[in-house]
Amino acid sequence: MIEDVSHLLNQIKHREIVLPEFQREFTWDKKQSKVLIDSLLEGYPTGSLLVWSTSDPPALKNSPDINESRVDVLLDGQQRLTVLYSLVLGEIPPYYSELDNDPRNLQYHLGTGELKYYKKNEMSEDPEWVSVTECFTGAVKIEDIAEKLSNEIEERYDRLVVYKENYDNLRSITEQKFPIMNVDDNSSLAEALTVFDRVNSQGTPLSDADIALAHMVSSWPDTRREFKSKLNDLEESSFEFDLTFLVRAMNAVINQSSEFEHLHDLDEAELLEGWNNLSRMLDYLVNVLTHHAYIYSTNDLNTPYVLIPMLAYLSVEDGEFSSARQRDLMLYWMYAALIRRRHTRSLDAALRQDMNMLESEDPLVGLITTLKEEEGDPHVTPEKLDMRGIRHPLYNMTNIVIRANGGVDWRNGIDLSEPIGKDYEIESHHIFPRAQLRRAGYDTNRNHYDKKRVNEIANRVPLTRRGNRGIFDSKPSDYLRRVDKKYPDALETSLIPDDPDLWKMEKYEEFLQIRRRLIADEINQYMSGFLTDDLINNGIESSA
Repeated sequence: MIEDVSHLLNQIKHREIVLPEFQREFTWDKKQSKVLIDSLLEGYPTGSLLVWSTSDPPALKNSPDINESRVDVLLDGQQRLTVLYSLVLGEIPPYYSELDNDPRNLQYHLGTGELKYYKKNEMSEDPEWVSVTECFTGAVKIEDIAEKLSNEIEERYDRLVVYKENYDNLRSITEQKFPIMNVDDNSSLAEALTVFDRVNSQGTPLSDADIALAHMVSSWPDTRREFKSKLNDLEESSFEFDLTFLVRAMNAVINQSSEFEHLHDLDEAELLEGWNNLSRMLDYLVNVLTHHAYIYSTNDLNTPYVLIPMLAYLSVEDGEFSSARQRDLMLYWMYAALIRRRHTRSLDAALRQDMNMLESEDPLVGLITTLKEEEGDPHVTPEKLDMRGIRHPLYNMTNIVIRANGGVDWRNGIDLSEPIGKDYEIESHHIFPRAQLRRAGYDTNRNHYDKKRVNEIANRVPLTRRGNRGIFDSKPSDYLRRVDKKYPDALETSLIPDDPDLWKMEKYEEFLQIRRRLIADEINQYMSGFLTDDLINNGIESSA
């Protein structure tokens, strides 16, 4: 079966083609939308659509009042049709209320046929740049544009010939045809999902988590809405997650598993119970992180997936830690997993091992032991800090121990734990400013070694935006003395060497060496505080 674009868009407008709730949102970026239009202009193949015609549709996006005896459920192709609907009709499709990366400011050059998104400096004074959407709606008058830019009749005619060719070529997109693949009309929802799975496993970018979410929505239509509401609530507390994280978290809480297939056959009651438990546990865990771990946002985690085994553990412990020992061992494991980057490589394998440990006699000790065997000792040495930048997890750990020490801003004495307001957002300050180090001979533009040395963790400290900019490029031998006088404990809690001789520019390398040791010792001491003596004596923590 083949349908032209204009007919398909008309079917969407009148809700004869609908979108199932289990479909992803519109995820294309503007470049992908532009490439689609360009491909249609060039006559390149743009793929087929997958449609399921049924009188018993699943939950539908923004279509609660569908009363038709039969509708066409779009299983594959919604990204392309969403772009075309938005650009051709100038409206958001009825199955959405808003679009991220809305493509409707795409412009078309009548003289060259080039496509670009609107740029005021380039296009405001050039009438040949016109809105793609206005071309389709008939608002563009090519005769007026040709007349405006031409003094001679012959020149105007030549322009008009070119404009008309390009204009007609663009508008002919609505006449182009998409092949339609159909799921058998008598298919059940489960059978339609099987086809959906298989089509989307042939190279399109749906992940296992997307497929699992599709199955969940087919059983519990409110899945996406509930997930998004919770994501918004958590974001207000500075913890930002995504749908994939919540799918993994659901699997951890319901099944204590990392295998997405275990979510495929759950019924609505099972999903609702799991979601209620997960929602409550997320709130609890955020409270634990902020009040006991000095972690105030997902920016303090190099990966949010370290929380998945924690949620799985809580799910078999009635949703909360039953003792301070449980909580502290879990936090020690979390810090160690972050330091060793356990969940940033081979995520599925790491989570599978973690889940298996939940069945051991002492799950928390098992988690720590397995992590050390698989990833190495989390004990921090000064050498592990050498040349490491702020993207390394040890930078987050450095900030955590500074907060735990009661670190304050060097300009205004504000506690660094949870400052409020844009002027007091936390930034990463260079203790020895880059400008001063450049004057001292460190070439950060051409010398990779110098760049890493200037930007390493031992030369960084968290300060508020006002504090960072207030210091600007002052010499540390000058401004650190003022800080020490105004806030006597501020340098010590920020792990700054207390010898003023080390604050001189010529002592930079020695300063770094001493501060690396201070940071390493403080992180190790901080983490040891989460372990009981018997665990330390039994080798859970290395004394190396």
